[in-house]
Amino acid sequence: MRTETSSHSWLLSGSDQSKVRLPGTDRARDPAATLEMAGRAARRAGVTRVADITRLDTLGIPTYQAIRPTARTLAVSQGKGVTADLAKLSAMMEAVELWHAEQPMRPVTTASPRDLAGELGYDVGALPRCAPSLLHDGLPVDWVAARSLADGSPTLVPMELAQFTLVRRTGWHPPVFFSSTNGLASGNTLTEGVLHALYEVIERDAVTAFMTGGDRGTRVDPRSLGSPVVDDLCVTMERARVRMEVRSLASPTGLPCFLARITCDDYPPPFLGFGCHLSSEIALSRAVTEAAQARLGYIAGSRDDLHANVHDDRGAPRQPEPAPEPGAPITPLHAHESLVDDLDDVVKRATVAFSHAPLVVDLTREDLGVPVVRVLAPGSRVCPEVF
Repeated sequence: MRTETSSHSWLLSGSDQSKVRLPGTDRARDPAATLEMAGRAARRAGVTRVADITRLDTLGIPTYQAIRPTARTLAVSQGKGVTADLAKLSAMMEAVELWHAEQPMRPVTTASPRDLAGELGYDVGALPRCAPSLLHDGLPVDWVAARSLADGSPTLVPMELAQFTLVRRTGWHPPVFFSSTNGLASGNTLTEGVLHALYEVIERDAVTAFMTGGDRGTRVDPRSLGSPVVDDLCVTMERARVRMEVRSLASPTGLPCFLARITCDDYPPPFLGFGCHLSSEIALSRAVTEAAQARLGYIAGSRDDLHANVHDDRGAPRQPEPAPEPGAPITPLHAHESLVDDLDDVVKRATVAFSHAPLVVDLTREDLGVPVVRVLAPGSRVCPEVF
């Protein structure tokens, strides 16, 4: 391990120098300890019920919902996993993350990018912007404190990209940045949360390129990975007569990024799931379980962000599915033995890929006791048409 010489000593805890390997994920602590922490925080964040919706579908891939009636964003958070405990954790932690992003923030300063020239260390224009955007060098912007993931050096990022709320604001607010939940994550430790957030930013960069560009990825054979976890998920799909197509998406980081697309005759709309991780097995299992979660979200019908047109083709003649292409074998990539070594590796890859080190804002609240962060990667791609 390289923990003694890690450039991330400023955010490390003792738990980050190893990891708990679980089906489809790596964590700093075992699920029982995380469930206890997440349960306390979820109650304080306004979660009134955690529902197991797995059996609403024929797949049987564990999926849970956490209900938060007073939310300023989504009242229904959803989580998936290879086991019931991991799915329950996923739902509760998503609700806790959103609660943190919704909380009012006070800017450190209000200034134009021109006023902060030389202090930021990155190009503000490389941050995700809405379309159209009124960003220019003289526009006053609210800023909050952040740190570089390369060396921990302090910087500032626009407050609009650190927090997220759907509450309507009064007065005039010029459209500038594309506000979303991209890069918002939690964990047992800050390192774990930053890793989850960074994986999401990298994943969405690859998916945005896939959705908006010409590169359609490479169809792969999930069984070629030789993973018992992935093999079980494939058997689950086959048993439910659900067709699954998996594609490997190109990422400038070189990390494994997968797209899983599932369809079936009984419920024809296609549902997609995505996953990114240093471990090919974890990235692929995340993509498959997320596709199942997306399908269950529409079956349950209780999410706030469902698209009304997903069933627009019902009643139309069903077109036969094309014959499956032969999938290419997956070249396995493996994570390191500790979370800090994983973080060192992923940060270096992202810094090269996006031509700037990622930035992190610590959103953690002592009264909830769950590490929550927002990671921004100047130069990475994400657009409203995709997320």
